[in-house]
Amino acid sequence: MRICVLLLAVGFVGCAGEARMARYFEAHLEAEIAALIARGTPQSLATAAVLLNFKTDSRSLTLIDRAVAMAPADAKLIYLQWGECARHQCADEQKIIEHLKAADPGNGLAWLPELNAARERKSEAEITQLLATIGATRGLSFYWNPLNVMMVDALNENVPPEDRAAPGENLSARGVTVIGVLAALAIPPLQSLGKSCRLDQFDQLGRRAACEAMTARLSESDTVIMQGLGISIQQKWWPEGSPERERLREQRRQYDYLVEESTRPRFFGMNRDWAARFEAMRNFRSEADVERAMLIFHHEPLERPVNWKDPYPHGE
Repeated sequence: MRICVLLLAVGFVGCAGEARMARYFEAHLEAEIAALIARGTPQSLATAAVLLNFKTDSRSLTLIDRAVAMAPADAKLIYLQWGECARHQCADEQKIIEHLKAADPGNGLAWLPELNAARERKSEAEITQLLATIGATRGLSFYWNPLNVMMVDALNENVPPEDRAAPGENLSARGVTVIGVLAALAIPPLQSLGKSCRLDQFDQLGRRAACEAMTARLSESDTVIMQGLGISIQQKWWPEGSPERERLREQRRQYDYLVEESTRPRFFGMNRDWAARFEAMRNFRSEADVERAMLIFHHEPLERPVNWKDPYPHGE
């Protein structure tokens, strides 16, 4: 799968040997990273830090630390710093999490490590309290849209003015690179949310109410994956064939439709399509709103047609 991302990222250049394409991408990547570091803005340094994860390069932590030091109130940069620290097992993870909570107290994702730790200790009362705390936040945010926009803008700055012959030229290649690496890096393990809210956990005092509040916040999160997770957790609370479970299944089918149809490749206008997608990302906080904007852009219906076939098992 990774080599597919690499091939796409260098501009759909065909089926030359994998090794040669990987060498080409490596050289191209080094040039991109060097230009980003030389520019020295918080955004360019953070983008370089993320791209270095293609190489599993420990310089990424140093670069994101520099970026956050220059923009200490930027929650999306702090979130990236947290991820880099966790990957490199740095000693400052708890300090970074507290910084994120201070910069964006409405992001329930910052309480996930405490929930993981409470589950390891089997502290049921603490688990319930943390779920309730997450349930009282704004939602759980990966800063997906703003991070994508930040990185694409930073890479666009690397393109010499004389090569910017048309708006969005080669934007598809940059878009695939950015979304590919962020999808691999920006999403932490989420198992604790579901495992803490199984039906057999509801004998714990206050657990069901806490889980209902937490899943409500998942539905208000900024990514479709989190919204889908909330639906999946709730589906298990209801017996097969019940009206509640069928209603949730219909919601999940609608999310599947949004994702599948809004991202379906349309090869004869890819740069135009990516330009529209990133413009929508600038204007909307939620990934689902971007998907709806893309359906409108492609003159597709916003609601799932009756005869649309869901490719995923939960939609059957």
